[in-house]
Amino acid sequence: MAFHGYEVEFEIYETTEDNARHKFLGYMAGISAYDAKTRWTEAHQSSLEEEERIAALYPSFPHET
Repeated sequence: MAFHGYEVEFEIYETTEDNARHKFLGYMAGISAYDAKTRWTEAHQSSLEEEERIAALYPSFPHET
């Protein structure tokens, strides 16, 4: 059985080591935040250290492209 979900665009952020600040990196489509983060890190060939600091968040309002 296959899952047929809908993709949405997530906002991708990189956090600082103390998690006090976030740097907006861009958008990535996915069926979940985990999926979007995985796609982002694979597309940008992120190291394991970089991957730990990346977060995917569902935007609070639509953005213009």
